[in-house]
Amino acid sequence: MEINKTRELVKSLYRDEEGQPIELTETQVKIFDLIWKKEYKRNHIMCHTRFGKSFVVALAVLTRITHFPEKWCIVAPSEKKARIIMSYIIEHTFDNEYIKNKLLSEKGESLDRLRRERSKNRLNYKLADGTMGEVFILSADSRNKLMAGDAVMGFGAANLICDEAALIDDDIEAKIFRMLGDKMDNFYFKIGNPFRRNHFLKDFQNDNFHKINADWEMGILEGRLNQEFIEEAKRKPHFEILYDNKFPLADAVDDKGWSYLITDLEYENSLDTIEDDGLFGTPSLGVDIARGGGNYNVWVARYTNYAKILAKNQDADLMSVVGTTIRLMNENKISPNNVFLDDTGVGGGVTDRMREQRLNVSAVSLGNKADDEAKYFNRRAENYWKVKEWFNKGGKLRRGDDWRELMVIKYKAGDSTGKLQIMSKDLMKRNGIESPDIADALMLTFDRRAAELTQVHYNQNETFNPHDVI
Repeated sequence: MEINKTRELVKSLYRDEEGQPIELTETQVKIFDLIWKKEYKRNHIMCHTRFGKSFVVALAVLTRITHFPEKWCIVAPSEKKARIIMSYIIEHTFDNEYIKNKLLSEKGESLDRLRRERSKNRLNYKLADGTMGEVFILSADSRNKLMAGDAVMGFGAANLICDEAALIDDDIEAKIFRMLGDKMDNFYFKIGNPFRRNHFLKDFQNDNFHKINADWEMGILEGRLNQEFIEEAKRKPHFEILYDNKFPLADAVDDKGWSYLITDLEYENSLDTIEDDGLFGTPSLGVDIARGGGNYNVWVARYTNYAKILAKNQDADLMSVVGTTIRLMNENKISPNNVFLDDTGVGGGVTDRMREQRLNVSAVSLGNKADDEAKYFNRRAENYWKVKEWFNKGGKLRRGDDWRELMVIKYKAGDSTGKLQIMSKDLMKRNGIESPDIADALMLTFDRRAAELTQVHYNQNETFNPHDVI
């Protein structure tokens, strides 16, 4: 009965993009009620990805601040993420005249522009008795802990929502919690996916928190997901976190949410010795070019079933790097468009010189968008995940300790979208990890776009003479 009352309330107040009354699922109603009715002071919510959690939270907060003289703060790991909820609040403020007329605009502010741009960080609503309801957003960006922590401590609110809570560092979350300190009647609401074993896990284990766990099975029951999609999602990164709502194992993730890409077992199983007559598939060549500081130029050849290090050196002469690349192409009968060079920085000079020689090599910009933007942060992340998948399909490495660099590569899902990212070289360096030049050279060989020209086979009878083209 109570669920039906809330569902009817939402339908009476809010409209979807087609102008139809919004109808929440049963679990969405339960989450809405936690904010609307404030029955529990401490709340911990986990939802499968694409559940609509930000949308539901926005509607509930909007309903609350247009009926009660309260101040609500929404904190997220970045301002961009905090704006997601605020954007929904602004959008649905204009669903009916009752709520729209409560909105207090600043002098000279255009409501049409507010509705169109949805860019405000704070909104106020005037109630019938002259009091106000208020909502504002804050960023808890962990890239600068001190600044983020000091920023949130400068504010106070009796009602606090942490969106994507697991992505907020422990130190910052502790300062966020202090915002409630001078309010005896306070409300704390944490929602997100279980990306890290931090405060979000501790509060999940805390009996003082009321909990809702809407996993993929609940999504299927309520018609938000189907079994076919789930079977496909199970083969993707972070299924346990994004759909099963399970925290990472204690030994699988650090306090920043980073996990090792290649497990010990995957690495050990990949080491093998295969003779040349056992290789199959069109060969490709990955060339990682040194940027000084003790880094190496590395050339890795990869076949369908096998990869081997052809050469590595610390030669700073780019023309020498060009010569070595052409020689190895010739010796291993590798087509120019199956040669993948890191085109970032000094690598661009090698690419340019080879193309001047009419060798149409593939220049890879690892910071560019991934082919599958919905799943990967950039091309580097997409390529490295393909390395992992290649191992799991039986890909082998020629035995040698140099491959151990693969064991330092770390990944994590950056947010609730599940986009996978690989720890950057700059961050690795700050953490005392040397540049993984050999691992990167292997990774470059996976930079193939669907049915691109990289699949064009090289004429096995054609050879290159490096002395003729340099």
